[in-house]
Amino acid sequence: MTQLQVGQLINLEKAPFATAKIRDPRQPLDLWWPYPLLLALFCLVLFFPGINSGDLWRTENLRALIAREFLRSGDWIVPRLYGEPYLTKPPGMYVAIALVSWPLGEVRTWSARLPAALAATVTVFLLYWYFARALGRKAGLIAALILPASPMWLDKASAAEIDMLQVAWVTAAILCFLRALEEDETGRRGWPWWLGAMLCLAGGVLTKWSAPVFFYLTAIPLLWWRQRLKLLLSRRHLLSGALAASLVLLWVGAAMTRVGVEPFSRTVVREGLARIYPQLYGEAYRWWLVPVHPLRLLATMLPWSLMAVLTLRPSFAGIWDARGRRLLQALHCWTWPNMLFWSFLAEHAPRHSFPLFPGIAGLAALVWLAWMSGRLRWPFPRLGPGTVLSCLVLAWLGAKIVHVYSVVPHRNDAREPRMKGLQLAALVPPGDSLYVVGLRDKDEGIIFHYGRPVHRLPAKSGQALPAERFYCLLEEYEWQAWNLGRPSRVVGRLNGETGDPLLLTRVEAADADRPMSGRAD
Repeated sequence: MTQLQVGQLINLEKAPFATAKIRDPRQPLDLWWPYPLLLALFCLVLFFPGINSGDLWRTENLRALIAREFLRSGDWIVPRLYGEPYLTKPPGMYVAIALVSWPLGEVRTWSARLPAALAATVTVFLLYWYFARALGRKAGLIAALILPASPMWLDKASAAEIDMLQVAWVTAAILCFLRALEEDETGRRGWPWWLGAMLCLAGGVLTKWSAPVFFYLTAIPLLWWRQRLKLLLSRRHLLSGALAASLVLLWVGAAMTRVGVEPFSRTVVREGLARIYPQLYGEAYRWWLVPVHPLRLLATMLPWSLMAVLTLRPSFAGIWDARGRRLLQALHCWTWPNMLFWSFLAEHAPRHSFPLFPGIAGLAALVWLAWMSGRLRWPFPRLGPGTVLSCLVLAWLGAKIVHVYSVVPHRNDAREPRMKGLQLAALVPPGDSLYVVGLRDKDEGIIFHYGRPVHRLPAKSGQALPAERFYCLLEEYEWQAWNLGRPSRVVGRLNGETGDPLLLTRVEAADADRPMSGRAD
């Protein structure tokens, strides 16, 4: 080997070290892991302690009952309540509850709430990831800490409800779309991000029908703002969307095969039209709630919503560099178009707009970052913005602890679903079946704690009654109006969860040699 070759080899070996950045020992280490660790502890304290506190509350019992039916029947395609299809919502949340409950063999209070707590954790980390990528890890931490510190999260993040899981799917879809848009703007195709966005959107649709509305009310205004609407016609979007849609249609086809096309379409269409045109179903459209709805949403997100409103000032965008302005654009499109649209729909409940809340939290995080970096004048000179934010987060953790240990355990004190469910189980022999006729949703806590399968009888007298002896839980008006045509008598009385009387009736076998009576007591 010649001297020239040896020199070239030495230079080649030294090249990586020569170009490496040498850290100044006077500077602190730039460690990445403390931020995720802090967030993990934050989520652990904020979301998980309350999942076994108190009994399931109101519609939590409905979700748990349907998930229990999944485990008992083995049919994870069609949600069923009391043996009948219940298609007002897709099966996503019920499947999630059934999955985490499957190792236990039954649905319990904490297993019914665990999917929501996990979804809340995923949502917090998703926002941290995107903000950290755009503006640094400190920005990601601030956004992630602000996100769950609002009254809506206080309850929904640890509840057996659909809302939190939908927020996680929609957030993932929107952030993957933003990454796909970044890739496209830098000349790369971004196929994985488009595919991720559409698959997450499919997960959102299979959790709650309204997920595509939140996604496209964010994507279309943003693409229009950036003059890139043609991306919606790109192969990346269309093929990824077709794959995601095929997954949803696969479930739709399987559900229609089991319950029939007409019952499925009637339920789904009614669920949508009741929000858009309630007069079709005899409900009045309460137009005076339209201007109130944005105010309710902003009140639900206090104090962060006040900061989000500050970002509407034209001068606010001028304090950021290009990356900050593009993030601000995306958050504006996430928040305000969705808020406007959902204000015009019937049933103006803030929880129906829950997936836009990360947009509000992100806007508030930008204001806080502007205060901490000096881009925006801090209004309280005696207290630093970092100190105030830390105090707010600690106060919110305190509010969560009070909610979990002082509010949640006593919400059902007046309703007493556990005691009444156990009372009902003591009145019905284990070998006999229990039926209901028109039992309202508000009494599902009693059925959950009853703990055994319950079926529904037809509302009309004498149709398809079981031949064997069975028990039926009726409301007072049902007992007075329905002639069974079989020997029967009331064997127990209990109050429903709201105090309305419920009658437990024993209906004898069809061949029972007894006088016919529908009023024996």
